[in-house]
Amino acid sequence: MLFYIAHGCPNCGGLISDERLSKGLPCEKCLPEDVTYRDIESLLLHLKKNNSLEKLKTLLHVEEKVRIFRELFQEIIQSKPSSLQVNWAKRLFLGESFAILAPTGTGKTTFGLLACLLAHGKSMIIVPTKMLVSQVEERLRTMLDRTTSTRIKSKRILSYQGHNKEKELLFEGKFDVFICTLNFLHRNFELLQNLDFSLLFIDDVDSLLKSGKNVEQLFKLLGFTDEEIALALKRDKEEEDFESLQKIRKRHEKKHKQLIVSSATLRPKTNRVLLFRNLLGFEITRFVSTLRKVEDTYILCEVPSDKKNALSYLLNEAAQLCLSLGQGGLVFVEESFGREGVEFAEAFLKEKGINCASYLSLKEEELLSALREGKVDVAVGLSHLSNPLLRGIDLPFALKYAIFVGVPKHLLPLSKEKDRLVLEESPSHLYNLLLNLMPLFETEEERIKALSYISYLKRYLTMKPEQLPQYEGLYQRVLQIKGFLEERLSNPAFISALNQREEVYLTVDEEGRPSLVVGNAQVYLQGSGRVSRLTAKGLLPGLSIILVDSPKALRSLEKRLRFYLGEEPRLKQITKEEAVSLLKKVEEERTSLETREFDFKNYLLIVESPHKAKTIANFFGKPSVRRLNTIVVYEIPLENTLLSVCASLGHVYNLVKRTGIFGVLPENGHFYPIFDSIKLDKETGDQLVDDEIEDKQDIFDKWEIIEDLRRLSYCVDGIFVASDPDAEGEKIAYDLFVSLRPFQSLIKRLEFHEVTPKALRAALSAPQEFNLNRVKAQLARRVADRWVGFTLSQELWKAFNKHTLSAGRVQTPVLGWVIKRAEEAKQNKYRLTFTIGETKFYHDFEEEALAKRVFEELKDGLTLKVEEFFEDEVSPPPPYTTDTILEEAFQFLRFSTSHTMSLLQELFELGLITYHRTDSTRISEVGRFQVAKPYITQNFGEEYFYPREWTSPGAHEGIRPTNPWDVAEIKLRVAHGLLSFKNARDSFRLYDLIFRRFMASQMKKAKVRKAKLTFKVPSYEWQEEVVWEVLDSGFDRIWSKIQALKPLLGDVEGSILLKELAAELKAIPKTYLYNQGTLIQEMKRRGLGRPSTYAEIVSTLLARRYIYELKTGGLIPTPLGKKVYEYLVSRYPFYVSEEFTRSLEEFMDKVEEGQAKWDEICQSLIPLLKEAKVLPLSEGKQSNGPQDGSEK
Repeated sequence: MLFYIAHGCPNCGGLISDERLSKGLPCEKCLPEDVTYRDIESLLLHLKKNNSLEKLKTLLHVEEKVRIFRELFQEIIQSKPSSLQVNWAKRLFLGESFAILAPTGTGKTTFGLLACLLAHGKSMIIVPTKMLVSQVEERLRTMLDRTTSTRIKSKRILSYQGHNKEKELLFEGKFDVFICTLNFLHRNFELLQNLDFSLLFIDDVDSLLKSGKNVEQLFKLLGFTDEEIALALKRDKEEEDFESLQKIRKRHEKKHKQLIVSSATLRPKTNRVLLFRNLLGFEITRFVSTLRKVEDTYILCEVPSDKKNALSYLLNEAAQLCLSLGQGGLVFVEESFGREGVEFAEAFLKEKGINCASYLSLKEEELLSALREGKVDVAVGLSHLSNPLLRGIDLPFALKYAIFVGVPKHLLPLSKEKDRLVLEESPSHLYNLLLNLMPLFETEEERIKALSYISYLKRYLTMKPEQLPQYEGLYQRVLQIKGFLEERLSNPAFISALNQREEVYLTVDEEGRPSLVVGNAQVYLQGSGRVSRLTAKGLLPGLSIILVDSPKALRSLEKRLRFYLGEEPRLKQITKEEAVSLLKKVEEERTSLETREFDFKNYLLIVESPHKAKTIANFFGKPSVRRLNTIVVYEIPLENTLLSVCASLGHVYNLVKRTGIFGVLPENGHFYPIFDSIKLDKETGDQLVDDEIEDKQDIFDKWEIIEDLRRLSYCVDGIFVASDPDAEGEKIAYDLFVSLRPFQSLIKRLEFHEVTPKALRAALSAPQEFNLNRVKAQLARRVADRWVGFTLSQELWKAFNKHTLSAGRVQTPVLGWVIKRAEEAKQNKYRLTFTIGETKFYHDFEEEALAKRVFEELKDGLTLKVEEFFEDEVSPPPPYTTDTILEEAFQFLRFSTSHTMSLLQELFELGLITYHRTDSTRISEVGRFQVAKPYITQNFGEEYFYPREWTSPGAHEGIRPTNPWDVAEIKLRVAHGLLSFKNARDSFRLYDLIFRRFMASQMKKAKVRKAKLTFKVPSYEWQEEVVWEVLDSGFDRIWSKIQALKPLLGDVEGSILLKELAAELKAIPKTYLYNQGTLIQEMKRRGLGRPSTYAEIVSTLLARRYIYELKTGGLIPTPLGKKVYEYLVSRYPFYVSEEFTRSLEEFMDKVEEGQAKWDEICQSLIPLLKEAKVLPLSEGKQSNGPQDGSEK
C-alpha cells in the first residue's frame, strides 16, 4: 500500500487504499475480505449478498441485462456476440444514446434489432426503403422463432407496408416493435408523436440527415420541446446556454428514451445535426479513415500532345488493364477532361467489351447497388473531390483496384496580357495560388505576408468577383493580394524558380493559355482509398494504377502525397503484366483475411491533454466525437481496434491539507499520503481540496472526470494510459489505474516520447506495466514539497502577516543565488570592444586607468601580429535539453521560461518535437537516420551527414523534431490547414531553433585554420585565438556562421597596423546578473530542480515578487525577497540550504531506481516539523534525513 484516496471507494464513496483499488475491490467497510473475483458481476453479487451494495447497484442491473443479451444472441444468432456488440449492449443498458462506429461487417444492424427486442417499452426501427422494411420484419420474426424466451417471443412486430390495418394497429398501440421508412415518419409524424417510444433505431442515418425537418421530428419523438431544440440550435451561445443544455440532457436521461444510429457515411447537409451533439452528447459526423493498404503503382505512357487523342490513348491502356484485371474496378478520368471525358470513357470502355457504368448514366444508389451485386464490373468517375465515386463509397469486398486515367492534378488557369500574367479578382483563385506558391516565397517577410493573406481569404472563399466592389475594405485587400502575386509572377527569377520546382509548375495548353499545375493528392488518396477499406476482418488490401500522362505531374503528386502521408510515398513503376500478378497477391491476402477468426475490440486510450488526444485521433483520419459530462472522446478505427481517445486534464488528485500532517497520515510506523480529487475555482483557476470549497460557488470537481472515465472503462475491452513519460506522468497514470481498475481488469501503461503515428503504434504493440518506483519517487517529491513548503510558508505568514508569501525547498536556495549574484554584480570591470569585419573582439581590464589609456591609444591604430597558424575542427553543439532550450530561447528570442515551456508543450502535443522535459542529449536511431539523414542529404549532400548518438542509450532523448520538416514546411502545413498554433509566430521561431540545432548536431564538423594573434598598442599587448579561414564547411551551413578574418585581411605576414577601428569602452559588472536562462543553467549545474520544474521555480519567484526582471533581462531581488530569505536563513539554515535540497533530489533518484524506501524522506523531515511546532517535540522518530540526505 502506498496511499489513500478520500471518497475513492466506487461503492460507498469512502476512504480507500490504492492497494484495494488496484485489486479491483471496494473498501474494507464494504467488503472486509481481500479476495480476487472472476469478473465484476461476481463482485457485485457478493456485495448484494452482504447487503452492502450501494453506488454500484446500477452496474449490477446492467450486468444482469448484458448476461441476458449474451444468452439471447447465442440462442438466436447461434454464435457469441463480438466484443464490440457486448460493449454497445452495456451502453444501451446504461441508458446512453449513441452512434455505432465500426467497420463493415461488425453486426451493427443485428445489434440494433436485438436492442429493439430487449427494449423495456415500445421501439421503432427506421429504414430508408420499403424493401428494407420487409427484410427487417422478416429478420425480426426469424429471431422470435429461434428464441425460447417467453418475454421476447411475445413481442408484437408491426411494419407499415401501405395498408390501413397497419395504421390502425399503430394508432391503437398494439405493437412492441414498429418498422417504417423515413418517408412514413415524415407523413405521419402527428400520429407517431402520440406514441411513447423508449428506443429508436435508425439503420441509415444518411437518409435522415438529408432533411432538417426529419431531424427535428426525430428529436420531438425523443421528448424534446420546441424551446429545447431552438436553444440547441442557437448560434452564439453564452455560458448560461451551455449550462441549460447540460440540465436538459440530465432531465432527458430520466425520460428513458434512447436513440441508436449507425454512423454516417456522407457529410451531413443540415445544421440540425447540432441537435445530436447538444442534446444527446454525440456527433453525427462522417468519420474518415486514412488507413490504407494500397499497392501504389504507375505506368508511363507516351501520350499524344493533343487532348482528344491523349484521352483515347490513355483509355485504350485502361481498357487493356480492365480486361486483364476483371471485376471490381474504378476508373477515374482526369479532371481536365471533364464530364464529356467521363461520357467518352464509358462509351469507349463498353466498345472494348467492358461491363461498365458511370456516375452520369446511373443514379448513385443504383450504381452502388450494381457494383455490390456484381451487375457492373467497372465504375467510371471523374478525378474530382465532389465526384460520388470518390466519397462515401464503402464496398470493401466489391472493389479491388483503381485506375487513374491521367495523373490526378489541379490546374489553376492564368491569363496573359502583353507578356504579363494577370490574375482573377477571385478570393478562392488567389487563395489557391498562394497555397501552391508558398514554397517559392524565399524571405521570411514574404512567407509571413502570404500566411496572413491565406488566413484572410479563407473567410471569403465563396464570394464571387462581381460581389467584391460592394465591400470597399475587402475589395481593396483582394486587390492588394492580387498585386502581391502578380508582382512575383512577373519576376523572371521567380518564374525560373517556379519552373525548377517539382511540386508546382507552369504549363501552356494547345491554345497558348498558361496554367499552374499541382498534383492533386487528396483526389488520389480518396480514389485509391476506395479499394482498401476497413472491415471486421481487418484492413483489406487494394491496387492503384496511375496511367501517367505527364512525368512532371507525377513528381508533383509524389511531393504533395508526402504532405498528407507524412513521408515520401512509394509509387512503383510497373508493366501491365505486373499489374495482373499484383492483383493476384491482393486477392490472396483478402482470401486469407476472410477466413481468419478475429474479434474487433474497443480500447480506451487516456492521455493528459485534450490537444494531444485530438492530435492522436487525427493520425488515422477524421474521428467521430462523443461528449460525456466533462470529457470529449474521439473514436477512430485502426486495423484491428476501435480506439477511443480522451484526456484526463492532467492530475486528478492532490494531497489533502487538513488531515494528518499536511495530508500525510502516520500509521504503524509508516506514512500514508491522503489524496482527494482536485477542485478548481472556475473564476481564479486555483486548485482546492478538502472542505475549502464550502464558501465557493463556481467549482469544477475533477471527480466528475473520474466518474466519466469509470463509465467509459466499463464499456471497453481494455485501457491504455499514456500520460507523459516521467515520474509525474507515472503518478497520473497510476492514479488513473487504481481509480478505473474496479471497472476494467485490463489496464496497461503506454509510453511514447514523441506524438507520432509510428511512436503510437510501437507503444500499442508493446504495452507496459506501471512503474511503481517512479510513483514512489513522485510521492517522495510531493510530500517533501508539501511538508517543507507548508511549514516554511506558515512561518512566513506569522512573521510577515501576509498569506500570499510562500517558501519551497528549491525556490528558497535559488532566491539566495539571485541575492548573492546581485551583490557581486555591483563590482565593475572595464570592457574594450572593437570590430574587425564582422568579428567582434572583447578585452577586459580590472583597472579603469589602464583601460582608458589603451582605449585612447587605440584611436591611433592597433598592431596585429600573426604568431602562428594551425588547423583545427569546430564541433557542433549537442541537441537541446530542457535547460539549454530554456536558456537559449531567452538568449536569442527573449522568451520567458514559462512562455517557452508553454510553446514546447504545444509543439510536443502536435507531434512536431520529442518530449521536452528531458536532461538527455541522446538521439535515437530513428532521429539520426529517419529525420536527420533525409533532410541533410537533400539540402546539403550526403557528405554532410555525420550521425551522432551523443550519449549512451536510455529512456529519454534530447529535444528534436519528429519529422524532416524545416520551419518553411511547418508554415506550409499551417497554410494548408494541417496545423494550427495558438501563437504561430513564436512557435515558428522556437521550432526553427530546435530544428536547426538538431540538424547541426547530426552534421560533420567544420574544418578551420586558426591563428594566434598578438594585439598591440604602445603601452599594452594581449593575445587572442581566432578562426582565420574556413577550410571545409560542416554544421555551420545550418547553425551559426563561423566568422573568419582572412576574407577581410587577406594574407598577412608579420604585422599589420589596423586603423579607424570602431571601438567602445564601458564599465560592466564583474559578474553578470542572472537572467531566466542562466538561472536555469545554474539550477542544472548545481543539481537543484528537474526539467519539469525549472521554469515553474523561476515563475514562482517572479509571481511572489521576490525577484523582478529588468528591461535587460537581468534578475534582481526585491526588498521583500531579501527579507524573506534572510528570515528563513536565520531560522532554518539547514532546510533552506542548497546541500539539503540537493540531498533530497539525490534521494528521490535512488527511490526511482528502487534503491531506497520512499517514506524515509518523511522521517528526515520530522525534525523540521518539530522545530516549527507543527508536531510536538515528543512525537515521531528523530532523524536528520534519508540515508543519503542527512546533514554532514
